[in-house]
Amino acid sequence: MATTFPGSKGWLAGAGIALLATATCLAQQPAGAAWLAAHNQQAIAPTTHSAADSPLPPGEYITDKGWGRLLIKQQNGILTFSLESTTGEDVCELNGAIEGHTGVAKGNKGQPTCQVKFASTPQGIDVAAATPTECKTFCGYNGDFEAPYLRVKDGCGRDALDRTRTTFQRLYDAKDYKAALATLSPVVPSCLPTLEWEDEGAVRNDLAITQYKNGLYAQCLSTLDKYAEDAAKDDDAAVEGWTPVLADRYLAIVRAARTNIGLCRKGVMKR
Repeated sequence: MATTFPGSKGWLAGAGIALLATATCLAQQPAGAAWLAAHNQQAIAPTTHSAADSPLPPGEYITDKGWGRLLIKQQNGILTFSLESTTGEDVCELNGAIEGHTGVAKGNKGQPTCQVKFASTPQGIDVAAATPTECKTFCGYNGDFEAPYLRVKDGCGRDALDRTRTTFQRLYDAKDYKAALATLSPVVPSCLPTLEWEDEGAVRNDLAITQYKNGLYAQCLSTLDKYAEDAAKDDDAAVEGWTPVLADRYLAIVRAARTNIGLCRKGVMKR
């Protein structure tokens, strides 16, 4: 029976089968050099396009790999925005009204106003700080929110994913493994571009153990292939280079993958 880690939205699938703690909406990002380079490239090289002056459509937008989330809503005739992002262990949180293509986030007492520029693109909305110094006060020390934000696909927004995973969990707990598999299988191919790294780990482990329950051992191994190298290492080697806080979270993914890979390899060998 699947269980839940305290303080998280992750699931454990199957007795003796460790799955991981899923991130909260403000899930943290790995601080590896490769990720930071990709993130910086996003921030300093926003897309150039002819649609920059297009109206900003309300909706949910998420960065590549899910480290930032932008919500634009029409409320009482006013266009508003809410923006949250996590870079390593640092968080940015901004919200306010949009005038034209500029968002204005007002802080607490003594905190300067942050102006955010929004530019429509074919893929979503590019976000940049119009007042970088003032906007920095809305973030942690290394926090950042500047990047292209992608309009999420149907079923891939955070609320929609929560509903899908809740339905999956109910079906899995009822041992309806075929229906559970059908529910969760579309998430990885459809939502991978905007899945936060910790959510991706949780979904892949949940999917893999469900594939195992359905006798799909090769598919299970394929689902967890990106973690196979680290799963083959000991714990310390698997999280080398990670900050202590993030290392524990990534290690939960690796440990679950290690267990599930072992089960699926045994299944392949029995055939």
